[in-house]
Amino acid sequence: MLVTTSSDPTEQVTASAQAAAAELHAKWVARGRNSLAKLMAHHDDRAILLVSRERLEYHQNDQPVFYFHPSMAAVRVKRLLRGEGDTLLTAADVRKGDTVLDCTAGLASDSIVLAHAVGPEGRVTALESEQVIQYVVREGLKRYVYEVKALNEAMRRVELLHANHDDYLRQADSKSVDIVYFDPMFRQPIHESSSISPLRGLANGGELASRTLEEACRVARKAVVMKEITRSSEWKRLNFTDFVKASPKIAFGVIRL
Repeated sequence: MLVTTSSDPTEQVTASAQAAAAELHAKWVARGRNSLAKLMAHHDDRAILLVSRERLEYHQNDQPVFYFHPSMAAVRVKRLLRGEGDTLLTAADVRKGDTVLDCTAGLASDSIVLAHAVGPEGRVTALESEQVIQYVVREGLKRYVYEVKALNEAMRRVELLHANHDDYLRQADSKSVDIVYFDPMFRQPIHESSSISPLRGLANGGELASRTLEEACRVARKAVVMKEITRSSEWKRLNFTDFVKASPKIAFGVIRL
């Protein structure tokens, strides 16, 4: 993978790009007047992280460009500020001061909503197994500025770690968090969900293992929650029997502890 900057970068942007290259064990290349396509062709590498003052963009082959944005989290936080509910928060019975482990961060939309709900008294730790996703989203959570102060505050409170949830859960203490949450890539994708389409070629598509769910039940004090399509065969395989529908197509399965 290559790392470069926008054209005519500031010293700060250049330093940020070089730091990204070091952390990601990627090759730093000066942009000059070259197009991204020319840089990739010259270095025979089809993946490049573009660092600019506004955001980070990951370009890979013919995949959609991947960058951080709060996606539906912005809409959901606005609804919560108006006093409306949120199905995930209801399903997981999230309260102020709760500690939540989001095992499948992705764009961290759910993590942001959870961080807003638990408030500064609580804690949301999110895990992402794919390093490029984790880096782009982590930096986005730090720097993205939205018009709603509460959303910005929630983004800054999410701690996003580069970790595989199987390994993390095995090492975690029993009853050390209130809620463990999973939103794995659906076995049957909902392709009209455009907000996550750039993730499809990057994200870990592995199924949730039953042993991982057992570890989650050991680590959680209140509940383990999984998001899946309503008619998924995963519910039966993983022995979920309690459900809260988010929409006709999507549901949250809950194991209450």
